[in-house]
Amino acid sequence: MKNILGLIMGSIAGWLIWGYFTDDFSLERFFMFLMGIILGYIIGRSRPKEETI
Repeated sequence: MKNILGLIMGSIAGWLIWGYFTDDFSLERFFMFLMGIILGYIIGRSRPKEETI
């Protein structure tokens, strides 16, 4: 859980920095990105890891 929170906080910081330099604080793209991160995390957590040889 600590990793996902760090990723979300980092993406918020990146969004703020990008928005500051480009004057484009587009919330739609940011929320789509966050939803992708959260869904990917949930799906990856629910599947057991396959062992590699």
